[in-house]
Amino acid sequence: MNKIIEVKNLTKEYKNLKAVDDLSFDVYEGEILGLLRAKWKWKVYNN
Repeated sequence: MNKIIEVKNLTKEYKNLKAVDDLSFDVYEGEILGLLRAKWKWKVYNN
């Protein structure tokens, strides 16, 4: 499978709140990545 998305060491801060710290992941062809903002849950679905 081909890698179509690659995220490495992502960090996001809002003022004094570190919302995401050192996040890394890959998404491959045929996978669907969904992000639900309310509780910051990550799901990867394989076909």
